[in-house]
Amino acid sequence: MTRALIAVLAGLMVGSFALSAPEAKSWKTVRGEALHNLFANREFGDGVHFAYRFRAVGAFAGTEMAKDVRGTWRVMRDEMCWKWTHPAGAEECYQVLQDGAEIRLMRNGYEA
Repeated sequence: MTRALIAVLAGLMVGSFALSAPEAKSWKTVRGEALHNLFANREFGDGVHFAYRFRAVGAFAGTEMAKDVRGTWRVMRDEMCWKWTHPAGAEECYQVLQDGAEIRLMRNGYEA
């Protein structure tokens, strides 16, 4: 292929992606009591790879890649923190963003 044809095809591909781009999301940071209420007595999952049930008392259980998982969770400094007890793991904390029913767990500015 010539460089000119490659440039035209690349331009068409970029243009078609821009035309079909999904509507922009309006993600908002969830903090404090609202953060606790977002997780307490709720289930969080992607429908395929993982599903966690968060109890208000600070425990969670579920499955990840068809394996049972358990642990504890809490809100600390406007982040949701959890520590897996089965299998054992270190405590990890995440900033939580929400847009309607969708939530994202962010760590160091990147989605976890």
